[in-house]
Amino acid sequence: MKPENPFLVSGYYSPEFFCDREKETERVIHALSNERNITIFSIRRLGKTGLIEHIFNKLKSEKKRHLFYIDILPTTNLSNFINLFASSLLGKLESKPEIFIKKIGEIFSGIRPVISFDPATGMPTLQLNIQSVEDADKSLQKIFTYLKESGKKIIIAIDEFQQITNYPEKNVEAVLRTNIQRAVGVNFIFSGSQKHILLSIFSQYGNPFYRSTEMMQLEMIPEKDYSKFIISKFEKGRKKISSSTVAKILEICRVHTYYVQFLCNRLYGLKDITITESLVKNTLESILKENEPVYVSYRHLLTDYQWKVLTAVALEGNAKLITSKDFIARHNLGTPSSVHSAVKALLSREMIYKEGDNHFIYDVFLERWLESIAM
Repeated sequence: MKPENPFLVSGYYSPEFFCDREKETERVIHALSNERNITIFSIRRLGKTGLIEHIFNKLKSEKKRHLFYIDILPTTNLSNFINLFASSLLGKLESKPEIFIKKIGEIFSGIRPVISFDPATGMPTLQLNIQSVEDADKSLQKIFTYLKESGKKIIIAIDEFQQITNYPEKNVEAVLRTNIQRAVGVNFIFSGSQKHILLSIFSQYGNPFYRSTEMMQLEMIPEKDYSKFIISKFEKGRKKISSSTVAKILEICRVHTYYVQFLCNRLYGLKDITITESLVKNTLESILKENEPVYVSYRHLLTDYQWKVLTAVALEGNAKLITSKDFIARHNLGTPSSVHSAVKALLSREMIYKEGDNHFIYDVFLERWLESIAM
């Protein structure tokens, strides 16, 4: 069923509801078509998952390719990863369950996999008993043997790939890299929202994944393209919105995809035919009021000083040279060392993020709320 509101805040429906990303889509498809793995990274909620789904939508017409998306954020160790990896792939390349079971018996002999059947779909699923890194390595070898022997072209997207650095086992990257390197007919899209960790995995000399993929940072959608998309969707819904009002929305949301979509979704859902800047202001205030209990709870997670630094970043919008004398004096923050410690804590809690010498608050609506209470 087609969405009634064209501004989706989760999931992917079709290219009609997907804004821009033409160059990024072309680049990723070009890499995969030439059998290069690629890593996509950006800040949270900028549209990485939507881009992957859009790319898969473009590729699904090519029946020779089999596409798999795996989000590993819920995994906590290597065993979790391999079982999620196995259950997402195994049994999906055969037309009949009995063929899958026969292949599993041949390929996974000695590992003793447990096969069960999904009560909803009737499809078989597989659970591997992994007790050590050696078992993990052996299991991965078997999985990639299975994929190789399928004779099919396979693309696997692994989202939140930086999660592997949190696993307690040693040599996780080496084990994964060795097996992925052997994968014949399989290409990977790695993606994640913690830029510094992904850059360390793929760009730091001496790491197993060093220079093993093409790297692509996902940026904000250009304002001109986003504005055109927004106006067209409102017009198609027989609603009026001026380019200046759209510019105000993009300014409020810092052109951050999730927040633009969310605010536009709320505005589109109003009964009003004409969307004015006054309506935008009132709708934003409603959103901030709804989220206020959450934002107040953040206050209790931070020290008074950390909260003060967070508020300073919000008031700046784009906080440059955060330990400089000018920044500290403007916000009465004391010493550079105190600011440095607070910033380190805020970065670790993912309340703020850093781009070069600039610091931003992750949650744009939190930024707007902090501005409102500081006035």
